[in-house]
Amino acid sequence: MAPSAHLLRTLAAVAPGARVVDAACDDGRHLDALARLGFDVQASTDGDAGPARERLAAVLGDAEAARRVTHAAPDGLTAPDASADWVVLAGVTRQRLAGALAEAGRVLRPGGWVWVEVADGAGLVEAAHAAGLATAEAPAEEAGRVHAIFRRPGVVA
Repeated sequence: MAPSAHLLRTLAAVAPGARVVDAACDDGRHLDALARLGFDVQASTDGDAGPARERLAAVLGDAEAARRVTHAAPDGLTAPDASADWVVLAGVTRQRLAGALAEAGRVLRPGGWVWVEVADGAGLVEAAHAAGLATAEAPAEEAGRVHAIFRRPGVVA
């Protein structure tokens, strides 16, 4: 599957070097594009990390890909607290959505953003607000998927 056009448009105005955590990268469909755009990409998958590492290795090399793609569930990330500027949550299941949004809030720096792509937006805003995130872009459907953007409140350093 190709990278989300919505995500790439969203991040087009973000300065290179920003730390982006792809918290449910699956096969890594966004990783090579994000790395080519100059983002400091970290990723996790609860499946086989091989395909994601291969995609990232094409841009950053094998050693960096192995270091940057870890095995973790989207609701149990290994990233440190307040370490990311952006979190990408694409394809998180409804059962894991609340936990993944809470983890996104934990790893985001104050003022950080989370971009979400789900099959069905039911309960998305409520789960984000319960995780302490504010709505920045309300859920909307595009290309058969629902996208939304949330922000961790706080003073940007």
